[in-house]
Amino acid sequence: MQVSKEWLEKYSKIKNMLKAQDNLEEAFTKKGINDAKLEILDLGEVNIESGKIVVCDPLAYLDEESLSFIQEIKPNKYKVFAGVLEDEERYAIVKLQISNKAPKYYDLALTGVEELEHVEDGDFFGFPVDAGMACICDYNALNDFIKFEDKLIESKGDDYNRYDDLFAGLLEDNAKKYPKYQSEYGDWLNFNIPESKYNIVLFQSGYGDGFYPSYFGYDDNDEICALYIVFIDLFADD
Repeated sequence: MQVSKEWLEKYSKIKNMLKAQDNLEEAFTKKGINDAKLEILDLGEVNIESGKIVVCDPLAYLDEESLSFIQEIKPNKYKVFAGVLEDEERYAIVKLQISNKAPKYYDLALTGVEELEHVEDGDFFGFPVDAGMACICDYNALNDFIKFEDKLIESKGDDYNRYDDLFAGLLEDNAKKYPKYQSEYGDWLNFNIPESKYNIVLFQSGYGDGFYPSYFGYDDNDEICALYIVFIDLFADD
């Protein structure tokens, strides 16, 4: 989607108000933040061949209307990691590692349709979760996934349900194969779309449903080095 010049002009004026105030990378380099102990879970790679990233609820909002972020990265396959709260087994933060460089600042990930009026320091925009899970994939994966799912709908009929008929069994199988920090029903899945070069990485969204921000980390050269999807604010003062 082409972002309007007017929107970009508004964004340039309030961009600094939307920066992350915490060093999100610490969730992956320290053993804990405040009183929370974290362990890092490797979720495999995701193919971002177009450089355009989509983050959304895979059960409720993964469709042809999903928007990619305006920030784009170099096309490649990238590792995905989850920072898990050890005592609660909740996925607090997920990272797409784009390079090995350390981030120096963090810009909010945006899709170019956000209403930017009345923004204040500390505000954020994000994506809704209504089914307790989130995902990350390439923008071009959407079309391949929809084509694949259309075939399932044809075979299953009107009773087709994305969770029950597609992901439930796969999530459970993945939990048996990789049981660490997963319930019996499964808390993450690296799903290869049949007859496609693309995949979708699904993962538990912290405490469940909500509205969650994502941030791009930028290195010393102002190049994107990571994307962080934040489900639980580890840095909040309790």
